[in-house]
Amino acid sequence: MLQFGTYDRGVGRNAILAEGLAAAGVTVGECHVPVWRDTAAKLDAVARPGALARAAARQAVAWPRLVGRYARLPDHDALVVGATAHLDVPLACWLARRHGRLAVFDPLVSIGETVRDRGLLPPASRRFRALTAVERALFRLPDVCLADTAPHADAFARELGVAAERLVVVPVGAPGVYRRRATPYDPGARRPVRVVYFGQFIPLHGVDVVVRAAHRLRERADVVFDLVGLGQTRPAAAALAAALGTPNVVFHPRWLDAEALIDAFIQPADICLGVFGAQPKAGLVVPYKVYAALAAGRAVVTGDTPAVRDLLSPGVEVCTVPVAADADRTAAGLAAAITRLVEDPEQRRRLAAAGQAAWDARFAPAVTGARLRDALVARVRRA
Repeated sequence: MLQFGTYDRGVGRNAILAEGLAAAGVTVGECHVPVWRDTAAKLDAVARPGALARAAARQAVAWPRLVGRYARLPDHDALVVGATAHLDVPLACWLARRHGRLAVFDPLVSIGETVRDRGLLPPASRRFRALTAVERALFRLPDVCLADTAPHADAFARELGVAAERLVVVPVGAPGVYRRRATPYDPGARRPVRVVYFGQFIPLHGVDVVVRAAHRLRERADVVFDLVGLGQTRPAAAALAAALGTPNVVFHPRWLDAEALIDAFIQPADICLGVFGAQPKAGLVVPYKVYAALAAGRAVVTGDTPAVRDLLSPGVEVCTVPVAADADRTAAGLAAAITRLVEDPEQRRRLAAAGQAAWDARFAPAVTGARLRDALVARVRRA
């Protein structure tokens, strides 16, 4: 298996997929040329013509380098375009078919749905319509297209025209370090209860809902909220916290590697938070943050969505709250769920244990890697 393209190595999906395939006995190679700083840089290129022109120039330089490196690599059965490397799909498919290999695309997200979710372009604009048309063409090129959940696969089929037989669902999961490094959860008698959000503050996370829920619990001295990370909605979330008056919320505006994040925030956490946004995309995904918390053996509270219900058992492996278009209504449900867990440490322990068992059985890298391996082997044999 060969990971191919100008994908962002910082995207967890790419590293998790490589770890999982290797754990499943697959030899994983790489043909990579760095072009993009991060996902934000790609979205900036979509939104601003000048940034797009500069990005196109960098991409034009990268492709000959990729072709040269590919020619020197050992034999392989499948060529996998890494997550978020959408523009590399035509080149990868051309190389794969020229050499009789399987072309696989692991998009992780649709650019169109992400642009819409983050409000970067009006959906009725000419630029957005052109972007959607290009993306539909890209998604139809590979032999196999990966999706992280069944609802997301359905959306790829419905909105981008991907044939159902070309779709393979492989959950995002989380690196094994979260399972290995965090120690088993013991609620003991510790107070206050620590509620932790960690992530990139993207709109679908609904961090404003978290702040509003914290405001509802501001009178309780036995609950504190740690909000860890940087991203698009962090300034607005901080401003909302200041306006409402939430002394129980502490922002930690920095990036941490997995080990530091576990040691500083996940290990001391009693409850980890998922996503609470009302955007359509929020209903399609179970993000990295949820899997990481499950792997670490911490109780997870997240929005009740089709994707969560498809992969996890609400009330047993994860605590879910209804998501409404009105953020205050969602916040009321979140505050109530947190209150119940604060007052029931044994329920926190049961959720933590069941969630970790679910990760072991269905989402560990070796499990998701074997799932992808078997799906691709079947297609290689049919080819």
